[in-house]
Amino acid sequence: MKREILCPECRVNYRKLFPTNTPYPGEHLKFVDGKSSLSVICDSCTKPIEPGDDCTAFSAWADYGGIPYHKWESEYIDITP
Repeated sequence: MKREILCPECRVNYRKLFPTNTPYPGEHLKFVDGKSSLSVICDSCTKPIEPGDDCTAFSAWADYGGIPYHKWESEYIDITP
């Protein structure tokens, strides 16, 4: 499973690359929006993200091999309902 924290600009770019949450059979994506609960750096562009800033937790995983999806987003962001 791939896990990344994205700034708002990179979220837009990733969504353009992946317009659906199942880009290929057996592969999955998940975008979870919220506010950062920690000082982190965008995993795509390295822009600083401070607590309270908008950000997105991005996950990618496949049904075969690798690590299956598990919830992790709340460790880094306060999730927007």
